[in-house]
Amino acid sequence: MARSDDSDDDPLRRLEQYLAADTIRVEEARDKLVDIGDALMTLRARMHNIDLGDDPGVQVLTQEMAAPMIDRVAGHVDRTDNVILTTDTGAGQQEANSRHERDRAVEGQLQRALIHPEVLQGDLSRAELAAKRRSGQQQRLSDLVATEFLVLGDEAVVTLAEWGDPHSPYVFIRNPALVQCFAAWFELMWSVSPEVEVPETGADDALIRMLALGAKDEMIARTLHVGLRTVRRRVAALMDQYGVGTRFQLGVALERDGRLGVARR
Repeated sequence: MARSDDSDDDPLRRLEQYLAADTIRVEEARDKLVDIGDALMTLRARMHNIDLGDDPGVQVLTQEMAAPMIDRVAGHVDRTDNVILTTDTGAGQQEANSRHERDRAVEGQLQRALIHPEVLQGDLSRAELAAKRRSGQQQRLSDLVATEFLVLGDEAVVTLAEWGDPHSPYVFIRNPALVQCFAAWFELMWSVSPEVEVPETGADDALIRMLALGAKDEMIARTLHVGLRTVRRRVAALMDQYGVGTRFQLGVALERDGRLGVARR
């Protein structure tokens, strides 16, 4: 007798069902985490005789509490403006948040990020930022930034509680006047900051020739009449372009691409 086809015995279908159920549980857990954070913040305020009201203008959040709060609010605004000191710590490390951020950019959310140049020194940081650029995020570099903050449309600002300390808790601000102040500060820095450089093929021939000769960054900067940070930024962009993590690997990739030929003649 032929065996009937039971879709419940299909391993792929069972995995899809498990994934759907787990996704629902994760979202419910995220909402619970936010509620727990709100309760802890309210309890802390009561211990210090602070009346926060129904919708406090300023709340202190731990780093664990900040990530789901950011994700929840960011899903309901049409733009975000982010100032980034580091990607090694803080709410931005959450992989789920980064994935949701890229998804929102693809769907048309306006995203702008001001990035401290030192962030580009890390291989993983460059790869993550490149993925967000491909999703549509606009990025500029600025060494003027002194602390991290995120402007979530006209709704809120999330910033470090301790100025310039990425390991500190966060402050969640809903006060409209303060939100506008942070937004204006971001606009001012954005207006004077250059875009993250992504070199086109052929645009860095002189730089590549000097790298092939073993010249140090300081010598390259003096020869090309550019700043030392610009040299390092352009080398980092080349590494990002070729998907490599070290300068030796970059040299191998450039050789394979035929871009070191002129330097070795």
